[in-house]
Amino acid sequence: MVLLAWGACRGGEVDRGVIRLSEPEKALAPAESAVEDDPLSDARRGFDVDAFDGRLEGLWFQRKAFEREGRAADVERQSALIRDFVGEEGVRRLEAPAGALLLEATSWMREGNAQKALAALALADLLDPGRPQVAMTRARMYWTADYGPLAAAGELLRAGRLTVRAAARDATFLHESALLALAALAASIVATSLLLVLRYQVVLRHDVEEWMARAGHELAARAGAWGVLLLPFVVWIGAGWAALYGLVATFRYARRAERALVVTLLLAIALLVPAYRAAVGLYGLSADPSIRTTIDAGVSAYDPARLVKLRELVEAHPDDPTYRFLLAGQYKKGRYFEEAFTEYKRVLDAAPSTYQARINLGNIYFLLGQYGEAISHYRRALDVSPDSVLAYYDMYLAQSDSFKLKEAAESLARARELDAAEINRLLSEGTKEGGGPKVIDATIDLDAAWKRAAAGDAATGWLEAGADPSAWTELARGLGNPLSVAAALSLLACGVVAIRFHARPRALRCLRCGRAFCTACKSGRDTHELCSQCVHLFVLGDGLAPETKSMKLYEIERHEVRSRRLRTAFSTVLPGAEHLLLGRPFSGALLVFLWTLAWAVGAPAIIDPLSRAAGGSSALAGLRAGMVPAMGGLEAAAILAVPLGIAVWLAAHAGARRLRGA
Repeated sequence: MVLLAWGACRGGEVDRGVIRLSEPEKALAPAESAVEDDPLSDARRGFDVDAFDGRLEGLWFQRKAFEREGRAADVERQSALIRDFVGEEGVRRLEAPAGALLLEATSWMREGNAQKALAALALADLLDPGRPQVAMTRARMYWTADYGPLAAAGELLRAGRLTVRAAARDATFLHESALLALAALAASIVATSLLLVLRYQVVLRHDVEEWMARAGHELAARAGAWGVLLLPFVVWIGAGWAALYGLVATFRYARRAERALVVTLLLAIALLVPAYRAAVGLYGLSADPSIRTTIDAGVSAYDPARLVKLRELVEAHPDDPTYRFLLAGQYKKGRYFEEAFTEYKRVLDAAPSTYQARINLGNIYFLLGQYGEAISHYRRALDVSPDSVLAYYDMYLAQSDSFKLKEAAESLARARELDAAEINRLLSEGTKEGGGPKVIDATIDLDAAWKRAAAGDAATGWLEAGADPSAWTELARGLGNPLSVAAALSLLACGVVAIRFHARPRALRCLRCGRAFCTACKSGRDTHELCSQCVHLFVLGDGLAPETKSMKLYEIERHEVRSRRLRTAFSTVLPGAEHLLLGRPFSGALLVFLWTLAWAVGAPAIIDPLSRAAGGSSALAGLRAGMVPAMGGLEAAAILAVPLGIAVWLAAHAGARRLRGA
């Protein structure tokens, strides 16, 4: 079972980096006894994956046998042999054996054998350094075995620190967070729109009622006003376009800052779908073990564990020269020139137009002092790609070292004609470690690889890469979706509303009693945002009839109590709502977004029911695959989301108290 789990777990977490034209590892100087007709005879032999697996499996099963027989000393000695063997081979991370040791430690914990559990965890920590599950399991063991709460808390803090550190290095986590941030943005836009509707629904209904009354539909005016307000839900319950409708419907009544917020939100909605598609593509790429290994192999230094994964990809895709090219690059970084030479030749057999392999073959000969062979390969690369600045640069170095100075000057001049800035960069890159310029390998261009892979092209697309479309072309193509078009139409509708009703007075809401009024209800000479009765009561001071005054004061008190309770209720579950309802649009919208972001990142399962209620489907709940074995533990998202949520809640309520005090 251990070996099955081990085999299934290959292709796990790897380092991340940026793929670019990179400098090869410093090669060993060729031995003086090298045979002339075999320039690779002095190169290191490659990492033998099969021999490593066989040796490790033997040590592993022998340790398990000693463990079943209860021979504790032999188990400890065998663990030391495994540790030393892995260290000698240079393999830095073995995730599957470490996962098996975690299961073993958990089993010992259930049996109450703390010493054996600690020994298994110590070996797991050596085979997979920095694995958060190890610290988390050790924290549980300290707690249950009465090692003390301080020891358990220390391991728990270490598990949290390792979880966050691993997430920061993990492109999958970053892209997942971006995806969830877009989902949180969409949810916050809907919430902000509904809060703006709640703020202005009274005046909106008043204007509709007045318009229908003037049109002779006085009996149906109230029902018509409610129908206009709830139109999205009447036409289609749970319609996602209710947010767009609410923003447009309240635009006429919004203040200047609120109008700016509405325009900002509509622009965000227009860009939401293109951004979401890009985030989904990047997340899918970073979560794909093949893509992750491909990207990592192009930029990272030699690692036997990475070599194992590339070998698996080559065997799984025998007709794809990309993985073999990357495998050859890993061999070359490890100074296993014979294996690198063989793999580059196989790449050329499968794809003769791969001039990058020709350049790197030339670099192998250059490092071994075979300048004539190196120049020959550079020329053959230029036959395929005459505009390759890198081929001219490497050939310039080979010609210089072989004292063909005139030809070297011509190669350098030709390279400068093609791209002077690039050749200057290559010259500075080649001399960054001192000792003169060095040849530079051809590798995968990261930006092109990501763009083509995100567009759905094969991983080999970089070999035949053409000109990438401009950013404006990509943006225009992404905006061709129903939601972006609807947002653009809504933005246009807001402009029409602002121009069409610019000179027509809109209904207002009394600041004291909350009653809506318009020019038909109140003299236009009175500019106070108070109804006629409140003007007489609080401004003119000429008094009202005692019965009318009592009813008015009761109405004012009832409005204030209801408004305060409503704002408090909304702000309790949605921090920032009170800011929006009190006319602080940007601070309120920011708090609402941060609150929804904390929930989306910490508990992505809540996104799916919300998206279904809006008439869509996000399927974000299954983003996190988790580590193998799935033993439970801390999540970086939760570690970051909880303090964010607490900070937003406290900031929102502190700000709301200041607003109420003002």
